Amino acid sequence: MVVNGKMEKSAKDETSVATLDEAMLLTGFGIYNIAHMLMSGLILMGVIMQSLLMSYVLPAAQCDLDLSLQQRGWLAAIPFLAIILTSYFWGWLADTRGRRFVMLFSMMISVVLAVLASFAPDIITFGVFSFFSAMFMSASSAVIYTYLGEFTNLRHRDKMVAFGSSFVGIGTVVLPAISWLILPLEFSLAIEFLNIAYRPWRLLIVACSVPFVIGTIFLTFAPESPKFLSASGRVEECLAVLRKMYSVNRRMPEDSYPVKTLITEFYDNKPNESKGIILILTSMRDQTAPLFKTPLLPWTCLTCFVQFGLFATTNGFYVWFPTILNSLANHDGAETRICDVLDASQTTDVNGTEIICDDTMNTSTFELSIYIGLVFCSMYILVGFLVDSIGKKVILVVLLTITGLCGIGAHLAYNQQLAVVLFAIFQMCGACIGLMNAVTVELFPTKFRAMAVCLSMMMGRVGSMAASNLIGVFLATNCGASFYLFGAIIIVCALLCLTLPGKNRGPISSPLTETSSEIQEPV
Repeated sequence: MVVNGKMEKSAKDETSVATLDEAMLLTGFGIYNIAHMLMSGLILMGVIMQSLLMSYVLPAAQCDLDLSLQQRGWLAAIPFLAIILTSYFWGWLADTRGRRFVMLFSMMISVVLAVLASFAPDIITFGVFSFFSAMFMSASSAVIYTYLGEFTNLRHRDKMVAFGSSFVGIGTVVLPAISWLILPLEFSLAIEFLNIAYRPWRLLIVACSVPFVIGTIFLTFAPESPKFLSASGRVEECLAVLRKMYSVNRRMPEDSYPVKTLITEFYDNKPNESKGIILILTSMRDQTAPLFKTPLLPWTCLTCFVQFGLFATTNGFYVWFPTILNSLANHDGAETRICDVLDASQTTDVNGTEIICDDTMNTSTFELSIYIGLVFCSMYILVGFLVDSIGKKVILVVLLTITGLCGIGAHLAYNQQLAVVLFAIFQMCGACIGLMNAVTVELFPTKFRAMAVCLSMMMGRVGSMAASNLIGVFLATNCGASFYLFGAIIIVCALLCLTLPGKNRGPISSPLTETSSEIQEPV
């Protein structure tokens, strides 16, 4: 234990000595925390907008880049693939080099690569720049929750993280709103040396990077996380941050902050590189292996499968949602099913030549997307109010059953307005993602809880990537199969949730998990 480099302990100055958590409580709660939450929320909004951007860009870019439905599926999966491949790396880098440094470095590069992607002349160049932009974007996705939580004291931490998370829902409203402003514009600027025409969809890519640009500017003036500074042995820097928080929150001079000496645990973050890599891999193995042994194995499989299904259905179909809505809005024929409209948009004329490529976006597509984004936000709030009185298990079973049946019904409905409503309800299964995380926390012992949540969320992102590609194939070959398959998956998830324990039965205990009560953070 290090006490700010000093060991004296007199009765007079004992009150000026505090642990980090005690020191955080003394900084109070106020303007500093709210401003930090808003900055973090802005970064989170940038993450969700970058992740879902392809769902609006690809329908508008299909003619310029000569995209098939399968190619659009692969491009839409790029952000999810980048998160899957790099989350562990960014988490490790943030633990060794600092949260603020990693986010500043990654967001600036992500914005530059996104701008370059907007000038891409062909699908390969566009895919490469989009992948690397998403790879650096994923750093903020992996680190921002930690950075937000470590600036808030224990009394208000959950609340502030929840408020910051609400910006994800706000992003699903802002994205179609910005698309509505930009995509209907009619301009085409020829850039001869790239052999491209700079059209509105290219501008949309740049516009959706603005939250990252603003977030980077604000982050430049923000300090490093006090928790990281403390754990790295940079005690004086940590105290400087705490004094600033105290001064802003309590409107008092910095030198009146009562904590003069900080008790903190110092971890040596400077082992040799080869040993560090071995330790990282060993830690990952030790935290993951017990999840695949009894008695935890059944719950690991259940939580991973349910999250896979939820992410696959919500994110997989959301990528194609603007395409589906746009096809319905542009359909002038008689009442017919969603898949019949999509099939008609891909037919060829009697001479066997392909119809003229049409990449126009109907404005009603954006309007409906905004409405559905607002419903998403409302659903998250409603579930939050009901969960304490009804219980997570009941909500999961009922909501997943209803949304799964609505997914199948959306394909069968001949009335287009009814089909859109059923399809929108089908997407509401995404509101169960947070509930499944809460269930995972209750099911697993403290020692393996964080890794269990991490593993289930990783499987969810695999589901997002797989579904966006699979749905693209189905829409081109057998449209109805996508609704039947994913509707059935959600119903199976509901049936699996019937096996969950009742309220607050606590984590599974066994000799395997009782040997230590120490919390082990995931890498």
